[in-house]
Amino acid sequence: MPPDFDNHSAIDDYHLITQGHGIFLQHHVPNAMDEPYHVHPSIEVNYLQNCEMDYSFGGRTVTVPEQRFCIFWAAQPHRVLDVRGTGKITNAYVSLEEFWSWPLPSDFVNAILAGGVVIANRARRDDAPLAERFAREVASNSDQMSRLHCLELQSRITRLAITGWELIAPPRADADATRIGGNAIFHFEKILRYIATHYIEAITLGDVAKAANVSENYANTLSKKIIGTTIKAHITNVRVYRARMLLAGTEDKIISIALDSGFRSLSSFYEAFHKLVGCSPAEFRSQVQLRG
Repeated sequence: MPPDFDNHSAIDDYHLITQGHGIFLQHHVPNAMDEPYHVHPSIEVNYLQNCEMDYSFGGRTVTVPEQRFCIFWAAQPHRVLDVRGTGKITNAYVSLEEFWSWPLPSDFVNAILAGGVVIANRARRDDAPLAERFAREVASNSDQMSRLHCLELQSRITRLAITGWELIAPPRADADATRIGGNAIFHFEKILRYIATHYIEAITLGDVAKAANVSENYANTLSKKIIGTTIKAHITNVRVYRARMLLAGTEDKIISIALDSGFRSLSSFYEAFHKLVGCSPAEFRSQVQLRG
């Protein structure tokens, strides 16, 4: 199932979506309506024409310029803050397994899987026609056409990785995802999917590991290597992001928001929220209201 960014509710669509193998294409007019933070374990490729866009990656603002392919791992919570211009965006969502199978330079792969946001170091004359062809064929349900799109995108990203790219947001210094091998990416995709669909429940490391058919120790090792944190910490992060959306978009009581975000007590909610956001839930809500 592909990401559907045109039909988000403002709060309840903070979740992870995966489209399985290969790629999914989307072409539309970008906007910064009331879109919530969203995550999905795909590699996201953006190409903007006649506009530029500001993303927020968990509170970090990054500007994506037009006519330069932009690549990032969408497992980090992100949303569109602002769009300048009246153009279009062509998106490709590449499954993690597919991306991992491409013969790309290790420094390029690691920069992306460690949370960096990468763009082509210059615009190319053949990029716009490629994006426009993708846009014309976006509705194709043909397996053969989908595979062709995947090969064409692989070729373009491989050329980008070899001939020139730059970071517009740095990766985490502690991550080295290219050292993992075998079915690790496949397992970690299952881990992310399970957390994203069950984080409101009282899930444990054991539950997550069982869902991915791996040991608890291996699940935590993967998590630390790929996203730089433990499974428990990632679950807490997801819950806090949902709480932020509820605080900003509703008038619900704080205790209700804590429970609706997966926390089992107010004390654990306050402790986690202050640690990650730097203020109390009430202070955060006041700040958001002051900013309008």
